[in-house]
Amino acid sequence: MLNFFKNQTDDICSLADKPITISVRDVSGSGKTRRGTVHLHRSEREPSIFSRSFLTDSTGRAVFYGWMPANLSNITVNLDDTETDGLKLALRELSYIELAFRLFIFSPQTVIRALRLLMAGNIRGFQFRMVRLLDSMIAPRYSDWRHAQAPEETPLKVQDTTTLVVYSIHGSGDAAESTRRSMQSQSYPRLVEVPLPAHRADLPACDDDIWLRIPAGVGLDRDYVARLLEPLHQEEDIVAVYCDEEYFDERTRETKPFFKPAFNGPLAKSGWLAPDAALIRVKSLPESMNLASTTMGNILFDVSRTGLIGHIPLPLFYRPAERVLPAPPQKKKLDKTYHVSVVIPTRDRADLLSRCLLGLFKGTSDVNLDVIVIDNDSRNIDALELMSGYEREGLIRRLVMPGQFNFSKACNLGVAAAKHELVLLLNNDVEPLHSDWLVQMAQELEHESVGACGALLLFPDGFIQHGGVTLGMGSVARHSFHFKHPNSSENLGLIAQRREVSAVTAACLLTRKSLWTLVDGMNEPALPVAFNDVDYCLKLLAQGKKILWTPYARLTHLESVSRRSDDTPEKMRRFAGEEKYMHDHWGPLLQNDPYYNPNLSLYGDDYTLDAKPRDRRCRTTDVRRIVQLGR
Repeated sequence: MLNFFKNQTDDICSLADKPITISVRDVSGSGKTRRGTVHLHRSEREPSIFSRSFLTDSTGRAVFYGWMPANLSNITVNLDDTETDGLKLALRELSYIELAFRLFIFSPQTVIRALRLLMAGNIRGFQFRMVRLLDSMIAPRYSDWRHAQAPEETPLKVQDTTTLVVYSIHGSGDAAESTRRSMQSQSYPRLVEVPLPAHRADLPACDDDIWLRIPAGVGLDRDYVARLLEPLHQEEDIVAVYCDEEYFDERTRETKPFFKPAFNGPLAKSGWLAPDAALIRVKSLPESMNLASTTMGNILFDVSRTGLIGHIPLPLFYRPAERVLPAPPQKKKLDKTYHVSVVIPTRDRADLLSRCLLGLFKGTSDVNLDVIVIDNDSRNIDALELMSGYEREGLIRRLVMPGQFNFSKACNLGVAAAKHELVLLLNNDVEPLHSDWLVQMAQELEHESVGACGALLLFPDGFIQHGGVTLGMGSVARHSFHFKHPNSSENLGLIAQRREVSAVTAACLLTRKSLWTLVDGMNEPALPVAFNDVDYCLKLLAQGKKILWTPYARLTHLESVSRRSDDTPEKMRRFAGEEKYMHDHWGPLLQNDPYYNPNLSLYGDDYTLDAKPRDRRCRTTDVRRIVQLGR
């Protein structure tokens, strides 16, 4: 490991919260692609190290770019093959002029989008997009990434060949013949082709056998069957397995990857996930479903009722063309009136609270509301008169919470006083954009398997404030598609899709009072301000519940996007403690969000390729399994 700063505190401090570049040159003449990691050490924070990977090219060169943490204490570099002989490194700070130039050359479209945020007065959004773009500049080309993984993808030694695998090719002609040849060259020996069955009873197979349906024209890695069969042999609870894929992009004439999440029911049903060529236990196949005409996503959705669906984060099959994403499903509305308790923590800010309450009482339909305002020492006369007026009309209940602000305590107090089973946590700076938003959220909790639901929150300028939460992004978690426009192509079509996520923000979170009680609500002493919503959602996941995010509930989040950070030493110490708590309790899960592919970066932009996969083992959405494997 090479240490840039040893006993040079001044040099370290000068780079804190600054953009840097590190030039890497391998002069050993090895002639091979090498994978390296830059470790950014932080003082008095958890995690104490941020690690970011890079690849050298075929000439042995690489350039690392990154924005340094505010409390940087050291920078070290190592290579996965541990050989540092012949490695030359040069580090320097980037000037803002050079930074702007390099960012524009790298992605002019992203810079233009960021400038639109700036022109709208969204300073934090502009800064956020620029930092994420800089951190994305170390993402390797997919061809280089694929080459770097090759040494790890050694031929699989098939240990157990007792299971019979029957397969059906969906299609005909030359495309089917190509796929048939790919199956005939598989390393796993016990394969039998059968006609595409209409129903499970038509399969000439036993319950203990495995079936897969392969689209004609698809090419398979030689170890495809063997690799996907492995977790089915190892874990009886896993009833089906699918993997990532590659496709040929006609526009760029390049092979590109489609890195998928672990099984996501709504995305499977809508067609976005497309877990084609999955291996499925015959005994788990639905008896009445038409296996020839039903999409594989819908088949796996039914199969998931019998056990876990495994996902191997390796691109092991290849499509000859990019798959066209389906149109998102239309929103549905049940003919039902819901009863919802709403908990709104607030202090002063009559302007915000007034709009929030108006949105509830005038801009929300088909819901009987029980509104509880948690007043944390309001002194502003306008705010006090506003709450008193609503109290006199019997529209709200005001509960006074004196003392230092503690969001967890406020929510716990409000939920304890709630009259209804459905409870909505709502910030005082949120207002709806359409009247059926709360009905759309309440519908998601009709299913007993769902523990909480979150909404699409937009800044006043129309950019995304919250599109779900991705674990591990930054230090603990970050909002997905933050500061992107919902109508742009940057969100892979996901912003229009209902989907399972690991967490949602408590700025607008619907849950059940019984579940809140079951997991002891929010943690007041350990998480007074930050990450309490993430912690609550993870506790629900640990209970086997799902977290749903819906685009059919759209609200504006009226936080001041032009206000810069005003952190104090006390707030920074509090935040550091909250970070530590989350890593102590959920560390393995924070590094392995089941709904985010481990081949993708946790530091760059959403869905940016990472040089070093975090975990290549079979994944499921079982949180307890993830934590156990991580430890």
